[in-house]
Amino acid sequence: MEKKPSWDDIPSLGLELDTGNASGKSGDNRAAVRLVSQDLLEMLTDGGKVIYVKVATDKRVLSRKGVLRDINQNGMGFQMSAHGLKKNESIQIGAMLGRRGFKTNAVVRWTSNDKVGVEYINPRPDDYSFLAELYAAKKLGRI
Repeated sequence: MEKKPSWDDIPSLGLELDTGNASGKSGDNRAAVRLVSQDLLEMLTDGGKVIYVKVATDKRVLSRKGVLRDINQNGMGFQMSAHGLKKNESIQIGAMLGRRGFKTNAVVRWTSNDKVGVEYINPRPDDYSFLAELYAAKKLGRI
């Protein structure tokens, strides 16, 4: 029997951040449709209830777990109480998408009391492709 991924399986978040400038695109105009977390759960888990997100800033790893709300190849939204993140802040995020670890630098595009939207900064090409294919796979019913 295979071991189910756990919180500790999410890739470790170092505190090194790419300080390159973001693309300047507004977070309000999404370039791609986001796949909601419920669809991801159906596609990538064996009955899991949430997908957790780890977050680190340049100064600290946030101690609270975020819960993925939606995702696409350009960014994600997650829920995290008392996050303290600010718009345009550089962060690093990590999550387990099924059995696949995902980790990248990102910039916060919007926040509310308990929700955050981020845009990825230079994700790995294979991660970008994987995330782009998720939506198509869902629509085609292949996963």
